[in-house]
Amino acid sequence: MSYNLLFFMADQFVYNAFGHLNPSIQTPNLDRLASGAVCFSNCYTNSPLCMPARTALATGLYPEELRAMDNYAAGLTPNAQTWMQGIRDAGYETSIFGKVHLHKFSPDLRDFAWQTQSYGYQIVDELPGPRTYASKRSSYYDHLEKQGLLEQYREDMRLRYEEGHVYDSRPTPLPTRDYADVYIADRALDYLERVSEGRPWFSTVSFGGPHDPWDTPAEYAKRYRNMTPPAPLAAPRSVCPHRPTGVYDELLNGKYDPGLTEDLRNMTPEDIRALRRSYYGHVTLIDEQIGRILDCLERRKMLDHTIIVFTADHGEENGDYGLLFKQTFFETSVRVPMLVSLPGRTPETVDAPVELMDLGPTLCDLLGLSRKLGHARSLTPLMHGQAPEKQVLASQIFGETMLLCRGYKAVFNRRDDIYLLFDRQRDPEERENLAGSRQTKTLENTLREDLRAWRLQLNTAGGTPT
Repeated sequence: MSYNLLFFMADQFVYNAFGHLNPSIQTPNLDRLASGAVCFSNCYTNSPLCMPARTALATGLYPEELRAMDNYAAGLTPNAQTWMQGIRDAGYETSIFGKVHLHKFSPDLRDFAWQTQSYGYQIVDELPGPRTYASKRSSYYDHLEKQGLLEQYREDMRLRYEEGHVYDSRPTPLPTRDYADVYIADRALDYLERVSEGRPWFSTVSFGGPHDPWDTPAEYAKRYRNMTPPAPLAAPRSVCPHRPTGVYDELLNGKYDPGLTEDLRNMTPEDIRALRRSYYGHVTLIDEQIGRILDCLERRKMLDHTIIVFTADHGEENGDYGLLFKQTFFETSVRVPMLVSLPGRTPETVDAPVELMDLGPTLCDLLGLSRKLGHARSLTPLMHGQAPEKQVLASQIFGETMLLCRGYKAVFNRRDDIYLLFDRQRDPEERENLAGSRQTKTLENTLREDLRAWRLQLNTAGGTPT
């Protein structure tokens, strides 16, 4: 029997935003999925930013190779090689509903549906990100316009991002039924309610949330109005006050994004509590949409032959370290959930660190397909108790590179100087930045050699950027 594949992806979903890991959050459907899944507890995205993360996941190449270190890059070209193509070529009916972001958004995303199809998806209903729902045309743009809600949504975005503060946590003016992540689930359900049982299928349901804005519908936000969220993680203390600097410092001192820096300085503890309550409400809304889709498969008696995956492109800091959004290599930005539910498989937790890009060949392997791609490697050996193949894990953004190796997390700035260094075993919350200290001089020299060796294997094994 051929397995179907249902791939859930969320945008900006913190690795521990589950009820079974954080009792503050209500996620009964994801908790049920996790209870029967292989849970990769230490999965790291290959970039803490949308397009670079998604292109790396699709191709098994790092952002540096793809020339996609930020969201302003061109992204993939139509001749890119992806693991999704392997599933399509094996005879699966392939589809995607929601955010794709493997290339730059066009004024009307439907004009470039052919390019998304070239990556391996036959049926495409693509949406942009939440900040651009009312400026980039898509089926959802048309839906808002038809319902008379487009200008209302557009004005709400203007007030949040042009006149107000980015941490504004007012509920959306949209009815819940017209909220984007509900719309995405509706479109996926339209398809899954009628998909043929005579041919295996692979469907990606890609939610735009819980990415900012913190605009959760009121009925979900109210569920958390009386709860006290966990306090944000404190910014790390630098052992060496004269250490090198990088993007993290630029975020704090205004050189990178002055508007964001001003909001970070103005943000109060109550603002952080409010946006966290809204974020949790959005997570619960997504959880309920996932529940609706799982119920559909159960009604159609498809659950026992469908592999179900849940992951995210990157996390969200939600006030941790004095920051918002992602775009740093701190844990709540760069670490993501990865659940793989296999029919009949005993659930387990894999604690070995893995890269998000490894998910593609893993899924192909589970479907009985061979698909090595770039630097991505199947994780099925790990699922059978073998040692991890990769000894060095990497993530990149804005010309910076993070390496996980030797029990440390090292972040190299654009000059390849280490400006963040954490002992992952002794300091899992990253409270003490060891970069630049005399005690770590030998270690830092070794880690620089690791970076050079890692870059060398990009040049010799990575293939041609696409």
